[in-house]
Amino acid sequence: MTTTAEAEQTQADRDFVQRYTNIHIWNRGFVSVADLVQGGQHLGTGGDGLTAGVFAQTESVELREGPISAEQTALAMKGFAEPPWFATAMERLDSRVVFLAGEEGTGRRTGALNLLQRYTRSFDLRAVEADADLTGWDAGSTQARGYLVDGLLETRVTGLDAIALDRLKAELRRADACMVIVVRTTPGILAHLGDRLHTEPVRVVPPPSRTVFDAWLAAALPGPGQPQAALAALPDGLLDEILKPHLAPAQVVEIVTEVVRTAQGETRAGSLRERLSFNAAERAPQLLGAVRGRPEDLALLLSTCVFEHFDQVIVEEEAERLLALAAGRLHASGWDPEPDLPSAAGGFAFARTQRERLTAIEAYRAREHVRSTSTYSYVTEPVAFVRHLQGRALLEHVWREYREASGLLVEWLRQTPAADGRADRAGFILGQFAQWSSGHRALEPAEELARSAKPGDWRMAARALGAASTHPVLATAIKARLRGWSRSPVVARRCTVALACATEFGLARPETALRLLHAVLTGAGEESAAVETAARSALLALFAEEANRTRVITTLLQWSRSQSTAERRAASATVAQLLRAAAPSGEAGEWWTRHLLSDSTQSPGLELIRTALMEPAAFETARAALLDWQRRAGTDPQCARVVEHLTDRLAPHLRGGVLRLFADLERAQPAPGSRRAARALADWRASL
Repeated sequence: MTTTAEAEQTQADRDFVQRYTNIHIWNRGFVSVADLVQGGQHLGTGGDGLTAGVFAQTESVELREGPISAEQTALAMKGFAEPPWFATAMERLDSRVVFLAGEEGTGRRTGALNLLQRYTRSFDLRAVEADADLTGWDAGSTQARGYLVDGLLETRVTGLDAIALDRLKAELRRADACMVIVVRTTPGILAHLGDRLHTEPVRVVPPPSRTVFDAWLAAALPGPGQPQAALAALPDGLLDEILKPHLAPAQVVEIVTEVVRTAQGETRAGSLRERLSFNAAERAPQLLGAVRGRPEDLALLLSTCVFEHFDQVIVEEEAERLLALAAGRLHASGWDPEPDLPSAAGGFAFARTQRERLTAIEAYRAREHVRSTSTYSYVTEPVAFVRHLQGRALLEHVWREYREASGLLVEWLRQTPAADGRADRAGFILGQFAQWSSGHRALEPAEELARSAKPGDWRMAARALGAASTHPVLATAIKARLRGWSRSPVVARRCTVALACATEFGLARPETALRLLHAVLTGAGEESAAVETAARSALLALFAEEANRTRVITTLLQWSRSQSTAERRAASATVAQLLRAAAPSGEAGEWWTRHLLSDSTQSPGLELIRTALMEPAAFETARAALLDWQRRAGTDPQCARVVEHLTDRLAPHLRGGVLRLFADLERAQPAPGSRRAARALADWRASL
């Protein structure tokens, strides 16, 4: 167990350096307009969008709990087209509480963030979890000016009465704050708001499609004349044809993105209509029916749905694995294989070409892309559907309509190899399956993985739970399970909890994640290296998000002073890894630079570094990281200042690991910090 955990931690450390906290989103690759967020008039995007298994940026995580970063609010404001209900909501915020009622995709969250920022004229905004009990809610000492409750559960809405609502408004007045509560337009919610609370919700209606389009195109192409030039490149009448009045804001942004890509020469204007996702759901059953008589094509279709944007070799290998696992189950009842098409799996060296088979499922092989690791580079040829979100729509259709096929898909995904990020993607898809399920067994595939004896299965379970947690109702069930598992004596359960804290679940709820990690490390179960390494991975993931750093450091400081050996070890090992991953001159090292150059001699960063050096299990990693800082300081003045200050502040604590580090620093003369280390060692020797 320990050996496996250590091996997995090596990979986890590499993942952290590559922004482990990022998440994968559907159809990643077609959105390329700046850094956008999900919801309403915004979509998620990340990186170059073509290498699957490398997640999208953390801005794609919609925060459900805790402070909303100014960056996320600014992203929601970018290109925002004011909807018709906005002025009414602004007026009603004078009462301190506004209910926004609307369906998903109408721009509720984007509008709410703009509403709060505009009304308060502040970026001090805070998210409140959708299952929060507002009858006893208080602002505490958060000092936020605005609170967003996104998707308050119906049971929590109906639990409010007029007295509780008045008390909530009074609490917000005391805190000089306001709250926007986003709810769905269910009959139960609307009836309760009107009959019991005598509060008319503001109905969320999307702004006109053309208004959203113009606002976003201007934001995406801000240069003089750029929007006009982009529109001129489109065929006559195309924009009027596709820009229908009933489109959701996110669909309009998709059109803007494709127009921009066309203007930049990335795609052809003539194929723009075929790429849009609007008809993906209607096309799914037709596409499935077209290949039901050809098991090889059906396997390729399903493999492309799951592993879209992966290299073509991976897509083909997974299709072959599915075909072998199916053992005839992909042959549709009452359908005979088409006789004129040679089988790709029948031993024919020159069966149909890959291009022909991909064309049959309305997919294509994209141009080559060079990818690099720390030691070598390689070429990938990603496979993608012509139509955006086609894979998602087809998988949802299969999951809902074909019960036997859904069982086969779960069986196939659970056996996915970990190489090339495949298992991570499989876990994400299992989480989507949970969202498309009903009943109390929706999370059963993930629960079975969490009961496994294999660490790889725990990671897949955590990934599935993270993906499923974006559904507000499922999130409550996931949170309840994770709380129970965090106290379990079973290592598999506690590891799954810790790993889930590094997914969308934990990144959207950092405070809950830190409480769960505390429970995982201090529960009744036996100490386990696997649990500690999983917790360390989660802490690294949380720290990588800048908005979480102060909170994570405070937690690490508390743990480093704890009576729990597991907490102290986890804190020290995490700090050591943070030091290794963050040179002071890099973005992730800015926190260390600020704190180590501050006037305070009691900075938490300094105490944590001392603790890491004094912990035997963390010493070697911390020592190597600090010596690397010293080497970089030879050519980086800012890094040199950090090393000199750090050496000066560690000098009064010359014992254990600090003493051993100073001996190494002294030997590196005349590098920064070496002279101060030499003086400290001379004084220490003289005192013996």
